[in-house]
Amino acid sequence: MFSVNIIMIINNLDQLSLNAGTFTLYKRISEQYSNQAILDSIKQLVPDTVLKLSREDQSLKPILHWFKNVFMKWMPKELQCTRCNRPMRVQVMEGDSTTLRKTEIHMCDICGSKQIFPRYDKILRITETRIGRCSEWSILFGAILNSLSIQTRIVHDYLDHCWNESLIDKKWVHIDSTLDFPISLNHPYYYEQNWGKKYVYVLAFSSDTLEDVTTDYTQHWDLVQKRRGKEDKVTEFKKIYFRT
Repeated sequence: MFSVNIIMIINNLDQLSLNAGTFTLYKRISEQYSNQAILDSIKQLVPDTVLKLSREDQSLKPILHWFKNVFMKWMPKELQCTRCNRPMRVQVMEGDSTTLRKTEIHMCDICGSKQIFPRYDKILRITETRIGRCSEWSILFGAILNSLSIQTRIVHDYLDHCWNESLIDKKWVHIDSTLDFPISLNHPYYYEQNWGKKYVYVLAFSSDTLEDVTTDYTQHWDLVQKRRGKEDKVTEFKKIYFRT
């Protein structure tokens, strides 16, 4: 049970779109990245031809291309009814287990048709659906790289996006499987320059660490500091993360 201090910390996170649930999610994902049985299953997904090309190129480009263009499918936030060609209404239901974090039900008010989108936090369940948004993509792609002995973690900007970082040549490198190559590899300032991101905290999660990596993704650190104010909350975030 959280102490009073931890509860106060969580209450103060609302203005940053941070909450204990996201910390719990990334703790679960990071723990799965260390599960050898899961990684052995994940490794079987990558075709030998893709692995061969990656070895020959000494690059992640073939794996990134295969994952984005062949393996995974993107789930739009807003769907059109295929019968009525009208926007569908979305109802979000919270998950009731450690497997399902939430479910989106897209409904057409004209013809009554539905499309259900389960949001899993179990990596092997995501491999079954092969569809999602940045969270599902980064969760699964991180598992694939870990299965290939490339140490990889999850990164979240706590605005509207998440991606991966891999330890390459003893340095954490930005990798985003949702983007086209070469932007998908080692272009950390892309979001700020092209999406107009105004960061407060960018956090990287491993099973035993939580790291503030905001400085790696901004060229305007002075503005980030102004948004944060006088109080740095990273120590508080770590208290929550290691209590989940």
